[in-house]
Amino acid sequence: MNYLSLSEVINSEQYIIASYPSKNQDNEFLEDRFLFRRSNLSKPDAIEALEEYFCFYKNQTVSNRTYSYRYGRIENRMKLINENIKFSVEVEALYTLTSMIFDDPVYISPVLINKNTGQICNFSREDMDVVYRIYKDWFRRMRKDGFSSISWPLKNSNYMWLGENSVEDIETLISKEM
Repeated sequence: MNYLSLSEVINSEQYIIASYPSKNQDNEFLEDRFLFRRSNLSKPDAIEALEEYFCFYKNQTVSNRTYSYRYGRIENRMKLINENIKFSVEVEALYTLTSMIFDDPVYISPVLINKNTGQICNFSREDMDVVYRIYKDWFRRMRKDGFSSISWPLKNSNYMWLGENSVEDIETLISKEM
């Protein structure tokens, strides 16, 4: 991979490290989405960088990634803490990829929910296989269109991110260009 790697394993947990060529070197405390937006990647390179997130498919190591206060609603963050909800590196990858399609933070959290069962499916192999298939098909369509008309990856699917149902018309918040 050219842009992504994994941190060292600490207490059986790790996270994804993004490294994008940047116009500004003062990036050490910025979230990946901000680093990506400030990078000087060409559009083809940016698409390649986004595609690298799919390399973490089936990595069910618990992620110790923390997201800034701007990600997720307070009640979602409290649910994550109080119920000790964990997410895997493969969920982190899809969540980060999803965050890249927005100009501003969207108040969803890195917890995938199966809408049919109402259950969290962050570590369900069957559900994660379906969600990755949905994302890969979405990515293929977006690439074919040159990412000129970005849509919501989970639209009309049986899955959603925690908090997604609280965001009014999420597709209107998607960036118009990459």
